[in-house]
Amino acid sequence: MSDAAQNRSPLVSVGIPVYNEAKFLDETLASLLAQDYARIEFIISDNASTDETPEICARAASTDPRIRLLRSETNEGSTANFQRCLDAAKGELFLWAGGHDLWSSNMISSCVAALQAVPGAVVAVPQSRWIDASSQPFGDEASILDTRGMEPLARLFTLLWANMHPIYGVIRTEALRKAGLIPNFPGADLVLLSKLILQGEFVPAFSAIWSRRQTRAQETHEERQRRYKSDLFKIGKSAFPMAQMTFVLLKSVWSSPLPIADKLAFTLAFPGQLPARYLVARRRVA
Repeated sequence: MSDAAQNRSPLVSVGIPVYNEAKFLDETLASLLAQDYARIEFIISDNASTDETPEICARAASTDPRIRLLRSETNEGSTANFQRCLDAAKGELFLWAGGHDLWSSNMISSCVAALQAVPGAVVAVPQSRWIDASSQPFGDEASILDTRGMEPLARLFTLLWANMHPIYGVIRTEALRKAGLIPNFPGADLVLLSKLILQGEFVPAFSAIWSRRQTRAQETHEERQRRYKSDLFKIGKSAFPMAQMTFVLLKSVWSSPLPIADKLAFTLAFPGQLPARYLVARRRVA
């Protein structure tokens, strides 16, 4: 690609929220810095790490001017750390990147191309797979959400039973900011993705690969909820998180430009799916 073409390409902001990621962070940053897309800024937001994470980040920033470092002196919770990355972004497009994951070198370029091919799309979704501590793949590859050609209501219902991996795709920054602050409760990723999918299509980037590293032992639904509520993550402490998520999701639908008939249809149909979603979540280990 010529220099002129590169300059016309949209700037992509990569937000990297980290907390005590020293074990894999060097490998993660090497994977991100090796992207074949030219116009990228990297925003590392360190949520008061107590291991060698700050030193690793500083070392990387000293060798690559594309990296900006942000640091909190106290643990503000994971949601606030994710939000800070987005707040600092200057790019037209945005990607959240976990501090222990890996990506194919064409991850960003393929996602940008997918978005440019469908102007109404708001998220480009990569292929995703699980990797272990040795970076070896395991399990099955996750399905990739593709809502091209669907009406908004159909897109929304499709999302309800999909995985939440699109939150780690390349997203139009304007759409993310239009969706508002990231909610701080379990199920916030579904709410945020619902707001995005009502704005436009989710398109696949089949050649892009996001390798999601499993960094903790398998846990039950109850263990996961306790982890979310801990002082480390600080993801809400509501006694009824499902009810809170439902209320916010319905509020988002009713404040959207969907036709009134679609809003009514969703309001009637969605609560009936909640028991099944709850049972599936309880049986799932991660």
